[in-house]
Amino acid sequence: MLLEQVAEALVAEGKLSLRPRQLAGTVVAAPMTIRPSDYYDDNADVVATTLSEVKAFIDAIEQHARSRGWRVFWRGQASHEWGLISSLARGLSVDGSVVDDSLIDRVEERLLKEASGWIAELGDAAYGQPLAKLAYLQHHGIPTRLIDFTENPWMSVFFAAESNDGVDGRVFALMVEDGDIISTTPDGTPWRKYGTNVVKIYDATAAGVIFPRLKAQAGVLALGRLPSTQPHRKALDSYLGRSRSLLAEEVRRILSIPFKLVPFTPAATTSVPAGATLPIGLTFRVHVDKESIRRDLAGGVA
Repeated sequence: MLLEQVAEALVAEGKLSLRPRQLAGTVVAAPMTIRPSDYYDDNADVVATTLSEVKAFIDAIEQHARSRGWRVFWRGQASHEWGLISSLARGLSVDGSVVDDSLIDRVEERLLKEASGWIAELGDAAYGQPLAKLAYLQHHGIPTRLIDFTENPWMSVFFAAESNDGVDGRVFALMVEDGDIISTTPDGTPWRKYGTNVVKIYDATAAGVIFPRLKAQAGVLALGRLPSTQPHRKALDSYLGRSRSLLAEEVRRILSIPFKLVPFTPAATTSVPAGATLPIGLTFRVHVDKESIRRDLAGGVA
């Protein structure tokens, strides 16, 4: 596994304190007070119990985005309890280890270097810049900081219902301005200097970095630095029996891109709080039989 080999090399050079074995095998969750679901619950987690409700929630979010000239991108996950974490951050967070931007940057740099030496296709002109290389690695299952989203909300519903049939799925929506969409691959690694409240969407297909599966799924890639304590985030602390502010380390166990979830109230005149600022994250839980969702989507319900 490339990530393991890179980590072992960095440990040997004294540039990484994680033990190499931590990157292999099953990830063991560390005891923690705050779980991703505590963060969702504190932001008025909404539950769709029918496919009609799923459609109504999607329509409400898209209408809100259109009314403000924003773009909305979607992600589905097969468990409502999972955080929104990139494969690289997740791979480096075993045993509850806290990941910071410096660690992500060092491992990412080494991954790019090693992969460029091993994968001949990365020598093609289309992959001349680091972000295009990361898109290639992401597409081929190698851990990166990128997180897959899609322009198609029903594709996200499919992924929310794809597996784990005994567990509710979850859909995320991410609202951004047009200026936050990268449609031309930038030089270098500008994301390493983004603010901790900046999320960008890389449209690899528009940039000419084309993968058939990504294109078929209307896929895009979200990226940014790790989140911090700003914007302010709170979660329900079950031990205290109330909401409290999250530490940076707690936020990073839930999110690896720095958007803030805001309460989503689809039945209200304004489904998103009026004062919410971009990038805006919304989510809802999908409590619908997954087999029926897959059947209905195959029949063209959307």
